[in-house]
Amino acid sequence: MIWLEGWIMNVAANAGANVAIMAAVMRKQMIQHFEKAGAFGAETAIPLPPKHPRSTVNALIKHKVIVSVGENLFYLDREADARSLREQGKAALAALGMLALIGLIVLGMVLVGRA
Repeated sequence: MIWLEGWIMNVAANAGANVAIMAAVMRKQMIQHFEKAGAFGAETAIPLPPKHPRSTVNALIKHKVIVSVGENLFYLDREADARSLREQGKAALAALGMLALIGLIVLGMVLVGRA
């Protein structure tokens, strides 16, 4: 039965990693759309790409990485992008630290249970 629990945890971890990778790729593609066009201010704002994941756009707008300047016109705020990436890095490190702590607690419980 322990192997089943391990398998389930492995599947869940892989699924989470895949979602994170897909989100990062979509984010990068969206940023590149604005960089290629040189859309870094209101005067150079452009429409969103024809096919874009709404969740990615919403997240970038929420963090003010993509700024709306009117009817379907947006530009990339490079400073907000850099700030957002730093915050994501800090959050990822915190999550890894929590996972490591949980792993140590579980390992300790298993070792104590064997004693």
